[in-house]
Parts: sequence; C-alpha cells; structure tokens
Amino acid sequence: MLTNRGFTLVETLFVLFIICMLSLLTMTLHLPNKNNQVIIQEITEFLNQAKLEAIVSKKTVTVQFLKDKVLWKTTDKEKNYQLSENTYFDSYKMTFNSAGHIKTAKTVTYHTLQQDFQFVYQVGSGCFYVQ
Repeated sequence: MLTNRGFTLVETLFVLFIICMLSLLTMTLHLPNKNNQVIIQEITEFLNQAKLEAIVSKKTVTVQFLKDKVLWKTTDKEKNYQLSENTYFDSYKMTFNSAGHIKTAKTVTYHTLQQDFQFVYQVGSGCFYVQ
C-alpha cells in the first residue's frame, strides 16, 4: 500500500513562488536612497568625463542639461545621466571645444527637495565648481 506523506510538485512550486515574491518585496523596500553628496559627485564625474572626451577625441562635445537628465554627445558617441525623482536642472546647453574649453561662463542650478546646488562654469577653461 502506497502512502503519500510528501508535498506534490505543484505545492512545492507554489511555496517557492511565495518565498520569492516576499523576498523580492523586502529587497526593494530596503534599497537605500543616495544622499545629495553622492549624486553631486556622480554628476561631477559625468561632466568631467564629457570634458575629457572632448580633449581625447579632439571633437566638440555638446552637454545638455535637461529636466530629467544630463546628456553629452559627440558626432559618434552619446551618454546620459538620469536624474532621480523630484530633482532637476535648469535647462541649458553648452559645448566643450577640442581643447576642453567653453565659450561663456554660466551657472547651472541643480534643484533637489532639500536644497539647490550651483555648478559654476568658468569662462574659457571649462573648469567648474559646485556650491
């Protein structure tokens, strides 16, 4: 006489499905948010990468500050940095020439919920600082 004391395959798969769904929910709920200093550092590195691309490739690089992202592109390459929710840049467009310089000085403001950060570009050199 055969006795069934174990779980069926369907019951086991159902339990595994529930465990996977619960673990997925707990992982997404506990993802830490980046603080403003980390985001500013990432944006700074992204903008420096655009300047270096202009110097190395000897091509003009166009940088666009858009509402939801920062975008830089050359004739054959394009990269973007997606901004997080509730943050945005004032719209602006500038170019780095083949030496990594810009033509005009400009202050571009990055708005967050807590405070505003200003990326101040110096005329000629293409160098900037954040305040």
